[in-house]
Amino acid sequence: MQNLKDKHILILGAAGGFGRAVVEKIAPSGARLTLGDLDTAALEPVAARAAELGAPDVKTGTLNVTDESDVAAFFEQVKAGGHPADMLLYLPGMSIASPVTAMAEADYDRIVDVNLKGLFLAAKYFLPLTVPERNPLFAFISSQAATRANPNAPVYCAAKAAVSMFGQGLALQAMQNNVRVTAFKPGPVDTQGFWGNRPVPREKFLQAADVAEVIAFTLSLPPHVVMHEVSFESFDFFKK
Repeated sequence: MQNLKDKHILILGAAGGFGRAVVEKIAPSGARLTLGDLDTAALEPVAARAAELGAPDVKTGTLNVTDESDVAAFFEQVKAGGHPADMLLYLPGMSIASPVTAMAEADYDRIVDVNLKGLFLAAKYFLPLTVPERNPLFAFISSQAATRANPNAPVYCAAKAAVSMFGQGLALQAMQNNVRVTAFKPGPVDTQGFWGNRPVPREKFLQAADVAEVIAFTLSLPPHVVMHEVSFESFDFFKK
C-alpha cells in the first residue's frame, strides 16, 4: 500500500459530510492537507480536527467551486505554499428533487454548476500543479445516479452522468502527465442536508464514514494501480 506521509492532498468541499469524514480518516496518515470550502466557519473546526489527529500541515482556503476566479485564487495559494499538489478530492455535490415542469432555471444551473462546472474548474487548475514523478491522483464523487435513473431528480442524474463521462475523458488526457483519475460512485448516502424531508429509507443508506473508507483505501493503493470507477452501495439498500 502507498504511504500517504508527506503527500499533499487537496480536499474541496472539506466542510461537508463527505469532507469531514475523509479528513477524519486520512489526517492520521501524516499527509499534508489543504482544505477548501465556501463555508469558512464550518471549515475551521475541520482544519482544527485534522491537526489534532496528526496532520503535520493543514491549510485552508475559502472558495466557491463554481466561480473561476475563486478557484484560480485557491490554486494560486496552493502553488505559493511550495508543496506539489499530489492528490485532489472533489467532494461537492447537490441535488434538488423536483418535477422538471416545476424546476426553476436557477435550480437547474446550481445542480449542473456544483456537480460538473466545479469539477471542470478543479481539474483545470489542479493538473498544471502536478509533478509526474509523484504519481498524482484526481478523484471525485459521481453517483450510482449516473447510470440508475431516479424519477425524483432527473437533472441530478443527468449532471452525474456528465460528471462520469467527463472523468473518463479527463483520464485519457491526464495520463499523458502520469495523472490517475478516479470516480467514486456511491449509492444513496445519509449525509446531512442532502435529502431534506424526502420520505426515503435513510436507515438503509451508506454513511459518510463508509464513503471515506473507500476513498482512503483508493488513495493508499500502489501508484501503478488506477481505479477508474469505484461503484458501491449499502448492502441493506441493495437487498431491498
